[in-house]
Amino acid sequence: MSPDAATPVRIAFLTGRSDPARCGLSPQQQGFLDALRAPGRATVDHNFPYAAPRSGHVAVPLPLAAWRNFGDYLAARRPAFAGRYRAQVAAAFEGDGAIVLLAGSCGLELLANLHLDTSLRARLHVFAYGPVARQAPDVARLLCVQGRSDWISRAGWRGPVHRVDGGHMDYLRQPEMRRLCEDFIAATPCAST
Repeated sequence: MSPDAATPVRIAFLTGRSDPARCGLSPQQQGFLDALRAPGRATVDHNFPYAAPRSGHVAVPLPLAAWRNFGDYLAARRPAFAGRYRAQVAAAFEGDGAIVLLAGSCGLELLANLHLDTSLRARLHVFAYGPVARQAPDVARLLCVQGRSDWISRAGWRGPVHRVDGGHMDYLRQPEMRRLCEDFIAATPCAST
């Protein structure tokens, strides 16, 4: 099969929700995603839960965003979380082909607690940055990147990591992070190089 006929690798963010009414990407997330666009790749221009009552992105003050993300982290531990979001997330990624999830901060915890079907998890390749999670989800592939100055992730993730410079809010600005992500995507089945 030619690379043009192959199903493109889909790339999407999965992070906590700074604004629960919206799932638009922040300008920083959109810029990072735009830089990853290439043949053989399809980007998803919105964030978890991939559908929301309002569109777009509205900046939220950092303390409020942190509080809401912490709320998502705690809520993900309840069975109602999977019941509410599993079908929505599965619908966003139905079809064939690999999916690269850019799981920021509590995104890894949210993913683990969605309890997605085995067939979908087998197509998920997770690039987690600044992970905060109790355990790793069972997915095709997982790379966790942690900033040397990220005390939040260091306290909230005990699994193996690849260390980079920076703190919890610096990942998408780090050239090394972009290079690691490009390499991760290039190693994903069906990715065009």
